[in-house]
Amino acid sequence: MTGKLYIKKRTILEWLPLYIIAMPFFFSLLLEVLELPDVIKYTVDVAWFVLFLTMVLKKQAEGEKKILPLILLSLFFLLYTFIVYLVNFQSPFYFLWGLRNNFRFYIAFFAFAYYLQDEDAETVFKFMDVLFWVNIVLSFIQFFLLGYRQDYLGGIFGVSKGCNAYSIIFLTIILTRSLLRFMNGDESTLLCLSKCAFALVIAALAELKAFFLFFALILFVATLITSFSWKKFILILFGVVMMFIGVILLEVIFKQDGVFTLEKMLELITQDSYSRKNDLGRLTAIKQLSNMILTNKTEQWFGLGLGNCDTSSFAICNTSFYKQYSYLHYNWFSSAFLFLETGYIGLGLYFAFFVFIFIFCWRRRRNGEGNLLYNQMGIIMSLMCVILTFYNSSLRTEAAYMVYFVLALPFMKSAKETDDEDEETDENELDAPVS
Repeated sequence: MTGKLYIKKRTILEWLPLYIIAMPFFFSLLLEVLELPDVIKYTVDVAWFVLFLTMVLKKQAEGEKKILPLILLSLFFLLYTFIVYLVNFQSPFYFLWGLRNNFRFYIAFFAFAYYLQDEDAETVFKFMDVLFWVNIVLSFIQFFLLGYRQDYLGGIFGVSKGCNAYSIIFLTIILTRSLLRFMNGDESTLLCLSKCAFALVIAALAELKAFFLFFALILFVATLITSFSWKKFILILFGVVMMFIGVILLEVIFKQDGVFTLEKMLELITQDSYSRKNDLGRLTAIKQLSNMILTNKTEQWFGLGLGNCDTSSFAICNTSFYKQYSYLHYNWFSSAFLFLETGYIGLGLYFAFFVFIFIFCWRRRRNGEGNLLYNQMGIIMSLMCVILTFYNSSLRTEAAYMVYFVLALPFMKSAKETDDEDEETDENELDAPVS
């Protein structure tokens, strides 16, 4: 394949996971520019549902020891939500809508792990790298020529309010991979620094204050899980300098002097409201909801039932709870949403998924097993998922498909592993007795 354009032949089941990961990048073009109906979003649901049926019918979990614990954990979480809902039954449509909003990402995760290989993942990342630079250009045009900023500055993800929730995930993935590749000696200094610089500028223009903290965390963890080199040390220094320049740029544009002082950051993190008086705070939401709504221990531990607090453009799935308490904006934070519907136990099961991936990737990295870069990315992304759960509700949106794709990387097989399994299957078939 060296020196030649290689196009892999794929089955429809191998195309569907790629469709799921690619579509969030095109929603803005399809819905905002071409003004196609919103129903196109639900074609992704059709894709993961087909994959779900196929994986169940083919019993894909058989022989997949490394991913089996996650399957069992997901099934236990599903069973838990079902039992809790029987006790808190309101409408089957509420529960089904809650299932769709929460469990579709697990299905996508397993589909990525089963049907994609390392070389497919690299194709996806090449696609993302191209879109990163397209996103930079579009973001500059939107900001300097069209006047969009803050929540409306989304680059390739559009100019609708909240579109930068997609941006922060996308930029996190790009920089995580770039920094790790550089520290592993697989990416040039200039390319890595360029990506970091442009990403931080875009974060400043979109007033994504949290992204600067995300960048610092990614840089810190990447440093811990890669070998020392002077090139890495110099990059860290440049990274810190670029971060401070980005902060200054943010403060100049939005006239927010001192926003990144330790005192101000602690105030922003621990405040009891997000933007208005009646809002919940990011880290105080669970405590506030315990005092206001889930006032008894049973409700706090088990929640009100999956889907019973949800909202939808479909009237049949728009709950009375949301109509009554939407002013709290609990749907802005995944942690608050999960706590209301599934309680402390549900939150624990939700976080257990990320904890298992973190431990799995850490052990494989330490033992030199699997793809080093993908294990390292899995470590960082599992940590970021915990933070994102409290930061916003992006892990409930289609942007989360990008996240679960990265989480699935350490569980994907290489082309060699797949070929070896195919050969073993062929040998078993030849050795089978003829009846």
